Amino acid sequence: MRPVTLGIFGSGDVAPTLVCDSLNDHFAFGAEDAEGYFAPSEEYELTVLLPAGGSITSQAVHRVWEWAVRCELAYQVLWDETGNELTVDVLGNVDKPEDIHIVDDVSAAVIERLSKAENAMLLVISEDEHFDEATSHVAAEALRAGIPVHDLSRALLEVTWRHLPDHEPPDEPAVATDPDGQTVLSVVSDAPDITLSAREAAAVADAFAQAEELLDHIGTGLAERIAETRKSLVHGRSLLAPKPAKTLEDGEPKKTRVEIFDPQKNEWVPAGRGRPPKGVQKRRVPA
Repeated sequence: MRPVTLGIFGSGDVAPTLVCDSLNDHFAFGAEDAEGYFAPSEEYELTVLLPAGGSITSQAVHRVWEWAVRCELAYQVLWDETGNELTVDVLGNVDKPEDIHIVDDVSAAVIERLSKAENAMLLVISEDEHFDEATSHVAAEALRAGIPVHDLSRALLEVTWRHLPDHEPPDEPAVATDPDGQTVLSVVSDAPDITLSAREAAAVADAFAQAEELLDHIGTGLAERIAETRKSLVHGRSLLAPKPAKTLEDGEPKKTRVEIFDPQKNEWVPAGRGRPPKGVQKRRVPA
């Protein structure tokens, strides 16, 4: 089972069916039973972090809470000691009192806990494809911390910096140009400068040349062999497909029909009426 820590934040609205369908599919939960509970996931061990507060427990957060309850997931609550009519449900259904963590800043606490968690993921909730200021801030902080961010309102669309126009992404390595005109990355580092001997520089240059040669070979040699290899695989599958029983009289079948090999089904199927597709494997078998 793969452990995953799932955080939620956002004030937008999202339909209950979208919440259940998207999260059940993504985390491989099973079918709904007669009482409305979902069968447990056999692939993921999920820990859910729910934000709680008067301006934080939105309708969408409450619907994620409902989904967690229907999946019978124990969850953790990050609470700023304020509340609304929805916060009561989130706080009142925890397994143990210690599952409620009182914090001064819920958004900062979400990022802090996800940063320390294994396989963390942040769900944000947009409204008409836009984030409010608080949600946009949390999403930006998650991206800076290397935490994947997905918009639940848009069926788990991956959120990138282009979705956060009010926030600046981290600085990228500067682009520089070598004296010979080749474009390189100028990496800014606090590490001390390194001086290479002539032999060491030659070894580094040779390593780069071999790597580029390998990439060229992969890009051309493999592309040329794909069609040939695919044809060989189809032929191999046709040889392994079950062969029909023969009905013989004087060494020959009384009546025959044409079959073609279907590589997707990995079996021979009747050719049907008309001319078989060009290039398909054919054989004549007893009818």
